[in-house]
Amino acid sequence: PLLPPELLRSVPVVAGVAALLAASAALFGSLFVATYFLQDVQRLDPLACALRVLPLALLMVLGAPLCPPLQRRFGPRRTATAGAALLTLGVLLLSRLDATAGALPVGGCAALLGAGFVTLMVTATSVVVHRAPEAHAGVAGGLQQTAMNVGPALGVATATLLLAL
Repeated sequence: PLLPPELLRSVPVVAGVAALLAASAALFGSLFVATYFLQDVQRLDPLACALRVLPLALLMVLGAPLCPPLQRRFGPRRTATAGAALLTLGVLLLSRLDATAGALPVGGCAALLGAGFVTLMVTATSVVVHRAPEAHAGVAGGLQQTAMNVGPALGVATATLLLAL
C-alpha cells in the first residue's frame, strides 16, 4: 500500500495531519479573503495591506521557539487546542470587520491568526513526526508536508466558493 496501515492506525499521527490540513486551510482561506477586503473594500494599496497583516508574520517568527516549552509544560493536546482556539478566534474576528476597521483591529486579527497557526503547526508537526512508528517516520513527514500543501489550496478554493455565493 501507498500508506502503511500501521501509520494510519496511529490516532496522534492522523489527528496531527488533520489539524495541519484544517489549520492551513483556515489561515490561507482567511488571508485570501483579507486581501480582497483590504484592497477592494478598504481601498488600501498592497504595501498598506502588508503592513496591516505584518503582526501575523512577527508572531509566527517569535512564537515558534516558544512552542516546545509550551508543549513540555502543558502537553501537545492542550497546546494544539490553544493554538486552534487562537486561530479560530482570529478567523471569526476577521470575518466581523467592516469597511471602517482601522489598522489596530486588522493587526489584532492578524496577530491571532499568526499566534494560533504557529502554535498549532509546530505542535502538530512535532506530534506527527515523533508519534509515528519509527519505520514510517519518513512517510509521516511526507503526510505532514502534503497536508501543509493541500490545506492552503482547499482553504482558497473554499473561500472562493463562499465569496461567489
